[in-house]
Amino acid sequence: MGRFPARLLLLALAGPCIAGKDLEMVRRVRGGALTTVCHYNEHKYLQSEKFWCKELSDLECRTIVQSSPTAGRNSLNSPDARVSLKDLEIGWISVSMTELRVEDSGIYWCGVSDHMKIIPLKKIKVAVSYEAPMRLSAKKGDSISLNCSYFMMDDSRRPNNFTWCKMITATRCQPVVSVEIDQIVNMRERTRIKLDRWNRVIIVTLVALQLRDSGEYHCETHLQGSTVLLKMITLNVLESYDRTAFVTTSRPIDDIGAVLPTAARNDQQSWYSEVNLNVLCIMVGLLGTKFLTALLIFIIASQRRSRATEQEIHGPEQIPAPPTHR
Repeated sequence: MGRFPARLLLLALAGPCIAGKDLEMVRRVRGGALTTVCHYNEHKYLQSEKFWCKELSDLECRTIVQSSPTAGRNSLNSPDARVSLKDLEIGWISVSMTELRVEDSGIYWCGVSDHMKIIPLKKIKVAVSYEAPMRLSAKKGDSISLNCSYFMMDDSRRPNNFTWCKMITATRCQPVVSVEIDQIVNMRERTRIKLDRWNRVIIVTLVALQLRDSGEYHCETHLQGSTVLLKMITLNVLESYDRTAFVTTSRPIDDIGAVLPTAARNDQQSWYSEVNLNVLCIMVGLLGTKFLTALLIFIIASQRRSRATEQEIHGPEQIPAPPTHR
């Protein structure tokens, strides 16, 4: 069949079953790869065409790669060489995407096309971020500040705004605070978002952390009608007495009173080292005190024994009689 054109599949033909499909969430970093498998009924659809498409709307899905029996179960020459599909002929389809880009983010379908009938097999939401995911731990009541970069975008792809949102389901991120591209700063409750256009960085600050602030957050921007994921952050807020992990903060304080962190790290090992050092110092001090006390007792006892020995050797001290006058 040769090279195929990117065609649109009308998802409405799939009927109500398409709405019932569970949406699987997959997170990747730019430059990474994605591999997934989809199961189909080999007795019914072994000879049918298999496809991988990207959803454009609730009714349309653009075919990216497909396979058919005449292609030897392997994918036809896809317009995108980074994507491949293979029918394993045992009721499974394998799809791979390499060298992922941020614009690859979106909802994908793998399925079977049988005589103009579309049978959806799997629905996947792919989120490709510019930066690697970050994990932060902080104590309750502390404040943290973090950066999300967007310097990779050129001037021709000017974003509309930036949003800090919290994941409330596997696929839904609820906005917490946003800032327009023409704004500098915006604040909502205990969260502030600041735009540094010179360095192309978004600065997000959370103050007076509460245990309920724990969760997964996204730095997102909206570009040309689509949502672009900049960074994924997992925040774990701990009770104040728990020293197993926390955010190491620096002394400078910004203009809203938040202590800015210099790094986030697990401090359990350093805390144990500190405790061990303190115990060692106490033990050395106690041993030193005992040694000095024993030495002092030994010196005093030695002096007393020496005096007693001299008295036994020389006897009692004799006093000379006074002279007589005749």
